Amino acid sequence: MARGVAAFVGAGMLAASLSGLVAGWAPVAAADPGSASSSTSADRGEPRTRESDRTTRREHRRSATAAREPAVARDEEREGNAAEEIVVDEVPEPDTARAEDSPGVGVRADRAPARLPDLPEALSDNQILPAMLPTADRRQAGSPRREQQRGPSPVLAESGSRDTATEVATLQTTARTEPRRSASLLNVVGSVVVNLLIGVVHLVDGPPVLPAGSTVTVRTGSLKLPVGKGRTVAADWYFPETVNDSTRLVYLQHGFLASGPMYSYTAAKLAERTDSIVVAPSLSSNFFAPDAAWVGGSTMHRAVAELFVGDRTALNESATAAAGYELTLPTKFVLVGHSAGGTLVTSAAGFMADNGAVDDLMGIVMLDGVEPSGSRLVSDALAKLTGDADRPIYLISSQRYFWSRGGDMADKLTLARPGRFTGVGLEGGLHIDYMTGGNTLLQLAQYVVGGFSQPRNVYAASSITAGWVNDLFDGTRDGLYGDARQSIPIETPAGTATAVVLPLGNPPRPVWPVWLDVLLTAIFDFGGRYLFVYEPLRGYDAATAASTSSTRGSEGSALSVA
Repeated sequence: MARGVAAFVGAGMLAASLSGLVAGWAPVAAADPGSASSSTSADRGEPRTRESDRTTRREHRRSATAAREPAVARDEEREGNAAEEIVVDEVPEPDTARAEDSPGVGVRADRAPARLPDLPEALSDNQILPAMLPTADRRQAGSPRREQQRGPSPVLAESGSRDTATEVATLQTTARTEPRRSASLLNVVGSVVVNLLIGVVHLVDGPPVLPAGSTVTVRTGSLKLPVGKGRTVAADWYFPETVNDSTRLVYLQHGFLASGPMYSYTAAKLAERTDSIVVAPSLSSNFFAPDAAWVGGSTMHRAVAELFVGDRTALNESATAAAGYELTLPTKFVLVGHSAGGTLVTSAAGFMADNGAVDDLMGIVMLDGVEPSGSRLVSDALAKLTGDADRPIYLISSQRYFWSRGGDMADKLTLARPGRFTGVGLEGGLHIDYMTGGNTLLQLAQYVVGGFSQPRNVYAASSITAGWVNDLFDGTRDGLYGDARQSIPIETPAGTATAVVLPLGNPPRPVWPVWLDVLLTAIFDFGGRYLFVYEPLRGYDAATAASTSSTRGSEGSALSVA
């Protein structure tokens, strides 16, 4: 009863501001010219005769037949020009020729490739990732593998099967025909409201606080991001007791409407247990930002990816200032992100495959990663992280409920990487299990909003994360792994927690009242589709492109936006 009341009060408070914006924006979104069907002047002109209609239909049929015959030739032409055709909002055509030469997991080499039918229907969010399956696990012969162990190919109990080729064609059609929105008054007003809310969060969270008995040192400094002419943010640096040649580097990203200090206990324990320098920047959560420079936008994801290119001047200068002595950070690194931060680190890894920084990336750990409705950034990244750029991606998922978007990220990873270990779900796990800090009042507020975590799951999440990070750096498998749906007990000071290897199942009973979960999901999914800015809006490319430079890793190293 108490848990239900807390869920109702906390989630209702958090949703109130967004629901107000949704209500005010709904008529505008419905009338948005970007979502309307295109028409030509001929459609609005004088009526045609029956004979001309029949003639036109015959011509269309002949054209369609002719267009289908040289399909292979057109595929080859697309491969040759793919780099010139792709823009920020588009998804590249599947590489049919290479897929035939090197079939992915679960694809029979003797089976003819499926023909891609031309279907005009659009995909829903939970159908987007299956469309990327033909490219998700494609590798060149002889390419190195970071992760050798494979379990049985998991099958989602709740997911319906759908022709993958059809979804590829549909996704490509959707990506090409959807125009970018223009900035509106809502972006201005919404930015003011969200930035005020973020300001209150930063006012309340205070400085990072270490857990009792910690051997870690934490210092807060500034970090210059390559966004526009440069954007400076706060960054908390956690240094282990001894910093030497064996010390590692971990980038930890907070979630939506959060900040680095909210994760001070999480970061300190990670630094201590993995002998790593952990950097936790505090980024904007302004989803109205026209330049998409927020924790869920591609501009910010590209900026984070750019931090790890070349000699990493911005990171080294920030670490040196925080440490109080000259410091050159380790070359190899691991990305860790919670909630929307999980989307950021995965998407950034995809951009690292473009800029070359992926060579030093050891892997990714998502702590209940969440991608908002309407975003394609994780799907795009998973399509890039193949072949030589393939890296392990592990997820600890909470139960299926509002804050995990119904386990959406677990499903995406399971579908994108069939037959591979992609993580676990915690029995009774909640979204705040990974979000621990020293501000007691703020921690209580987080529990009210996201649900009160079971202490054993908080301990288990911390232990699993540290084990995976150590394995990623060492190339070992000493952490928590298993076969699909295997239950694994974890002994903690607060009792025995249970992790179940993905794919993610359903909780024995709803985590929150069903009506509340459905209502909040509808509100936030509407916001994700029609309000959140994932790519720079029309007219804001110049502001981002101003920082573009071919120089890498030097003072003023810049962000390149295609």
